[in-house]
Amino acid sequence: MPLTCVALDLETTGLNAERDAIIEIGCVKLEDGRITDEWSTLVNPGRPIPLGITQLTGISSADVAQAPPLALVGPPLLRFVGNLPIVGHNIGFDLGFLAQFDLFRQNLAIDTFDLATVLLPRQERYNLTTLAARFNITLADAHRALDDARASLHLFLALIEVGSRLAPAVLAEIRRLTAHSQWALRPIFHEMAALAASTDPRRATPQVVPGRARWTDASYDAALHPRRVPVALDVDALADLLAPGGRLAAIFPGYEHRPQQVDMLRGVADAFNNAHHLLVEAGTGTGKSLAYLLPAAQYAIQNDTRVVVSTNTINLQDQLVGKDIPALQPLLATPARVALVKGRTNYLCPRRFNYLRSRSDLSEDEVHLLVKVLIWLQHTQTGDRDEMMFTKATEQPVWSRVCAERDSCSTAQCQTLPGGPCFFQQARNQAESAHLIVVNHALLLADIAVENRLLPAYAHLIVDEAHHLENAITQQMGFQVTAASFLAFLNELYPAGGGRGGGLLSTVRQQVAGVAFGTRSQLWLWLQRSQDAVTTSRERLPDFLRTLLAFVAEQTQGSTAYDQRVRLTPSARVQPLWDRVEIQWDHLAVAWRQLCEQIEHLRQALVILAQDDPAAFETSATELAGAAQHLRNLDEQVSALVSHPDQNGIYWLELAAENERTDADPLFRLSLRAAPLQVGGLVAQHLLRDKQAVIMTSATLRTAGSFDFLAERLHAWDVPTLAVGSPFDYAASTLLCLPTDIPDPNAQGYQTAVERAIVDIGRATKGRMLVLFTAYNQLKRTRDAITPLLALNDIVVFEQGGGASRRQLMENFKNTERSVLLGTRSFWEGVDIPGEALSCLVIVRLPFAVPNDPIFAARSEAVEEPFLHYAVPDAILRFSQGFGRLIRTRSDRGVCVILDRRVLSKQYGQQFIESLPTCTLFKGPLSILPEQAARWLAPPADRAPR
Repeated sequence: MPLTCVALDLETTGLNAERDAIIEIGCVKLEDGRITDEWSTLVNPGRPIPLGITQLTGISSADVAQAPPLALVGPPLLRFVGNLPIVGHNIGFDLGFLAQFDLFRQNLAIDTFDLATVLLPRQERYNLTTLAARFNITLADAHRALDDARASLHLFLALIEVGSRLAPAVLAEIRRLTAHSQWALRPIFHEMAALAASTDPRRATPQVVPGRARWTDASYDAALHPRRVPVALDVDALADLLAPGGRLAAIFPGYEHRPQQVDMLRGVADAFNNAHHLLVEAGTGTGKSLAYLLPAAQYAIQNDTRVVVSTNTINLQDQLVGKDIPALQPLLATPARVALVKGRTNYLCPRRFNYLRSRSDLSEDEVHLLVKVLIWLQHTQTGDRDEMMFTKATEQPVWSRVCAERDSCSTAQCQTLPGGPCFFQQARNQAESAHLIVVNHALLLADIAVENRLLPAYAHLIVDEAHHLENAITQQMGFQVTAASFLAFLNELYPAGGGRGGGLLSTVRQQVAGVAFGTRSQLWLWLQRSQDAVTTSRERLPDFLRTLLAFVAEQTQGSTAYDQRVRLTPSARVQPLWDRVEIQWDHLAVAWRQLCEQIEHLRQALVILAQDDPAAFETSATELAGAAQHLRNLDEQVSALVSHPDQNGIYWLELAAENERTDADPLFRLSLRAAPLQVGGLVAQHLLRDKQAVIMTSATLRTAGSFDFLAERLHAWDVPTLAVGSPFDYAASTLLCLPTDIPDPNAQGYQTAVERAIVDIGRATKGRMLVLFTAYNQLKRTRDAITPLLALNDIVVFEQGGGASRRQLMENFKNTERSVLLGTRSFWEGVDIPGEALSCLVIVRLPFAVPNDPIFAARSEAVEEPFLHYAVPDAILRFSQGFGRLIRTRSDRGVCVILDRRVLSKQYGQQFIESLPTCTLFKGPLSILPEQAARWLAPPADRAPR
């Protein structure tokens, strides 16, 4: 066990090792399991320390003014550390700074973050503070180098203790998997395995049985028997549960009766009773989840049937299953049986997992994820990957090789796995007997695509976050193919230089080496032809992609500063260069189809061999079937894009902008894209016509008081509608500010006015402000201008795209009293920060779609007066979602500022205002707006009359 090491931590002026500097170093030495020494120093970075760093660490420029520079600190640091292993949390960050000075390039680096993600796969957060709290490790002064180094060392020891408690069989399997790996954690696991084996050698066997789901509620075995004649809901009795002094109030002290919630409940219950559909908009604070769950659960229970509830986001799924449904169970005479079902790719396939870990040519990325999954399997009951936190971009591609994806998994195979059906099949079996089945939009639509083979039959559906339904269908039915995905697939079959081994075809070659000579000769012929076809495809692919690149360059004049999108319209397809594209694709497709043919021959042969030896050949046959299906899908998709477009399809080429985050080779920045033109017909055919009652709900379904736009998009013209307002008093809680003298967005001086307004308002509100942009370029320009000015008032600026995750940004914003958060499109929804932490919302521009976006442009062409009847209502839905970030509870008070003069100067601007709740309105010059905002947010006693 490597119990001699040095824990190290740095504090720096920023996150970029090439641009930023070290301001503090802390080290703690561990020798033979005992802490023997500590060393720390401040470091003069030779530049001012940013305000945000000072607020985070407590280290100011004055503190380091007399500290030594790193040149003087280096020698004693080298003497202290020597050649010992270096332990730290996200140690790569620290070593990246030190490597700039050629320090510690050869030391073994042990990352406690990496170790924690492997040993604690179900941990929600892996920051040092959270992990220290889990293990009761004292962290008195977080974000100071010595304290963080101490905590990292104690965390390292605690994680070793966790690892040593793993079953010896698991540790032995990890040792086998990592035997030829260069992974920095390999020696730690090897020592753990050796220790476990020496304790009880008889238990050290590499045969690891994946964890199985264990349903503890026997009632899930009960089959549903829907009544032929449904029993209607007692709507009044349901409403009484939510009445003042009703059962809900008795169960939950402090419950607030909301008439709007009761109105929605009645509407949903009526739809179930009378078998009709419903579009229902429920304003923020209505409690819409309970309003639809209560009648849905009661209807399902008393009619022994099922209701499917679909959401767009995982967060809402988790909220429904973990919070909302348990809360309503005491209101029901009989508890509802509930199942959470996700798409196939969310679930581990034990067969594919065992197949991958049996390979002898594993990559470092594969080893890392296999070890992580192996440990997780000892605890999971669901096999759902959302129980694990994926922290590296390389993890998802490996997961795609062990998940229950459609092309290589089937119900029959799932049911016959040793030990019972696979995790996905178990989830589906649970859904068979559940009253409420919670899914996401992607699975709902995937079920439709495979003719209802993923979910049990159902006649009642609730679609929450329904304003996303069109986009969800667009994404589910579209496709994206990149050079990287092409090559990754070919490499999975037979890597370049495959003669050295590796890939599915090489594995099959090894498996068939022992079969009878005649059969083996034919198999090897198909294998050789398959490998030749892979090689030919790999050789021809660049020519096809370069021709597409040339076409993009011709259509866009070769600009690389921004993402380039070229829509493949009929006029684009008659360009001379497109003939070359078709020729190159035909050339590539010949090899592609030959590959598919040879793989199919192989698969059929292995199916025959598997009849006598299923253990040896069945999984390989299944993997080949998946590969063949994937080839057919790619062939069909690319052929449609190149030469056989569907009338209801939108096709385009996309070239990502050239920057430091993308591959230098433009081939790897190119993608082939497609999406459906219209989705309303699909909604009408597969949902509205097929189901008895479909409830589509959201906080934002109307534009300017009308459901017409969404009804048109979803072909829900005849569906009854219901709008219940928010219970919040927006007139008393929200000041809506419309500056009258700000320039139009495209006029000279607009950007300067935006920057000045954000600075002045931020100072007046003492931060506590979320600023929403529609373009990242404007966000960056604004950040550069406002950050130093707000720093003069001790206000920190956090921005999307600065290196921190969305979750971390929100945590930083909530926990930093004087801060401003700048966000783009993903922050217009899903931000839920109640209380004073978010008191001011600034909407910089109205969120119109980019006019040349291929999907937007194509759908606009299908609409009369596309700007007024498509662009404006589409933007209003996003605008309303953005506004909804401000007021989250009855006690919230806030200011919303719209820095887009078009809400006043354009006739359509009034529609945006009419789509908002009735707020207190202020129109006036920018110069007095900060004063108005400060007065509105002041304590009641300090609010001077206006």
